[in-house]
This record gives sequence, C-alpha cells and structure tokens, in this order.
Amino acid sequence: MNEKNLDKLINAASEKLGTSPDRLKRSLENGDIKGLSSSLSRSDKEKLREVMANKELMEKLRKASSPDDIMRLLMNK
Repeated sequence: MNEKNLDKLINAASEKLGTSPDRLKRSLENGDIKGLSSSLSRSDKEKLREVMANKELMEKLRKASSPDDIMRLLMNK
C-alpha cells in the first residue's frame, strides 16, 4: 500500500475511533490497541484482537495496495 492510501485509511479509521490520525498510527505501529479500543463495543474489540493476532492476515494487510483491498481482506477473514 502506498503512503497516500495508508494515510486515507488511517484518517478514516481515526474519525471512527474518535482519535487523531497520529495517535492511531503510533498505536498500530506499536501494536497497542487498548487506548484505541475504548470506544468500541465488546464484540468489535474482540474482532480487532482476532485480526491483530492473525499474523498471516496482518502481513496481507501490510502488503495491500489500496483501502479497498484491505476491506476485502477483512471481510473475507
């Protein structure tokens, strides 16, 4: 995924999570989801944990070329 697409995805996700894009990016880079998940439902928190624990899926997400590709990967997990 190129930097421009990644920034778009992070901006959209940060709005949904109620945090800044910079904070979201730092948290994702550090694997820290506790602070970010505070506004999520219990079900959504569990889904996020499952995705982040799936090393194969995380590698595919890192290599995705667009936000659309990321959504397809997440919907098909």
